Amino acid sequence: MSFINNNSLDNNINIDNLRNNTEFINQLNEAERTALIEQDIEKLYDVLDALLLLGDNNDRIDKVYNSILETALSHFHDKLEQNENFDLSSNRDHLILRAIYEFAIEQYRIGALIEAEELFVMLSIITDHPVFKGAMQIHLISILKKINFDKFIEEFVDMNKMNSENESFFILYFKEKANSFLHANSSLLIDAIKRSQEIK
Repeated sequence: MSFINNNSLDNNINIDNLRNNTEFINQLNEAERTALIEQDIEKLYDVLDALLLLGDNNDRIDKVYNSILETALSHFHDKLEQNENFDLSSNRDHLILRAIYEFAIEQYRIGALIEAEELFVMLSIITDHPVFKGAMQIHLISILKKINFDKFIEEFVDMNKMNSENESFFILYFKEKANSFLHANSSLLIDAIKRSQEIK
């Protein structure tokens, strides 16, 4: 949350004082205006984090989030069309993938499996990062097998490691049986990717 850090905030900040800090609010408003105009995903996430911290109104938060998603999808499709991979060491690429992933997870959670499948196919092929790639493939096969989201979490996700070691917005830690599940259903994965490429 670099916008917040740049304004000398820390974990002990008094939120009420911040809401009443005219200078901070003016800076936030200007940062939001600039981020929306420039469609800069890093600035947009900085603003979103600040709005969430302040508990701002939902309409304002939704506007910034929707701009993040539109920007991320645009960059995402550009990468696909140019056959370029995302670099997770790049903050910009990381945030684009975060936005797509969060949207994909929401589709999976509410049972929109067709939409979730399409998104996780793309997430599975857009980077060479082995941990990320494998994790997205496990998500995808669970969707292809029509395993609901809660069951997916219960059956395959290593919540102990997620709670103690995970420092990202992605589900990357899995139980050992998830690897067996992945290998046993690799043909489903290959077929889903082929279908996606044929449609493209």
